[in-house]
Amino acid sequence: MEKPLLALTMGDPSGIGPEIILKTICSSRAQSEARMVVIGYSDPFERDRARFGFDIEIRIIGSTAELSGETGVLELIVPGDVMRIPNGYGVISAGCGLSAARCIELSARLALAGEVDAVVTAPINKESLNLAGYDYPGHTEFYQALTGAPDIAMMLTLGNFRVVHVVTHTAIRDVPGLVTKERIVRVASLMHRALVLLGIARPVLAVSGLNPHAGEGGLFGTEELEEIIPAVSALKAEGMDISGPFPPDTVFARAYCGEFDGVVAMFHDQGHIALKLAGFRFAGENREIGGVNTTLGLPIIRTSVDHGTAFDIAGKGVASPQSMIEAVEMAARMARGKKRGG
Repeated sequence: MEKPLLALTMGDPSGIGPEIILKTICSSRAQSEARMVVIGYSDPFERDRARFGFDIEIRIIGSTAELSGETGVLELIVPGDVMRIPNGYGVISAGCGLSAARCIELSARLALAGEVDAVVTAPINKESLNLAGYDYPGHTEFYQALTGAPDIAMMLTLGNFRVVHVVTHTAIRDVPGLVTKERIVRVASLMHRALVLLGIARPVLAVSGLNPHAGEGGLFGTEELEEIIPAVSALKAEGMDISGPFPPDTVFARAYCGEFDGVVAMFHDQGHIALKLAGFRFAGENREIGGVNTTLGLPIIRTSVDHGTAFDIAGKGVASPQSMIEAVEMAARMARGKKRGG
């Protein structure tokens, strides 16, 4: 089977996006998994190539039909007219947000048209995005709007440790009202389908509780009794291998140790903290950041790094490409599964 073609978006030009993309294009791991085209503007890549001494050619092309696939070449499609982008690092501006947004928009068009098999996104700055007039809390909701997807979910992956979220970008005080049987069923079904694409024929899923000790039979909250348990029962009736709700303080450790193929977390930080504790290593400016963010429910495949723009280390040449390389591997694996009819 031919290697899938992935579109890598530039991300915020004043963050670490251009740097980690250059490192990924040069990575033998990424090259072995996929063909890659970058959606972005040339100036941030030329800046980082010169600053960090990358031995790579940057070549602007007009469309995916012009791809050569040569090693040692970053092939770049520019999304529309040339625009002025601040050339520094850690800049919050409408110009940075607009350039990042145009890359996202073009990547969605290419994926919807079938010109690329998947999209892999570098990090954006949400404040700059909003200054540019794009009122989205992040990539996930932006791609939902661009593709018209009715319902989506965020899945984080670190190797075989996978977490999907019932509720993501919302205030904690609003979470209990959004944890509904219908939403849990939908999110678990999206995760099940994604894991089948990844080659797991019969995924084993666990569902986290919302409250301490999964509610302790209603002593610490009734969401488990009223919403979560009925959702698990409905999914079991459909033939899914799923169980829970389990106490949130233990279920993620059990999944990390291999007991489950995935965990349905109830809200953003419940799942994020567990996965990032396992995947992030900080030692001053030397950081090893692992993990992949995948948007489920879109009509396209979209994966992303599981970290932000890292303005504090942008321009220093120390940004780890680990998460970007893993996102390329994940997107390629899902694209192959989709082509196989998974």
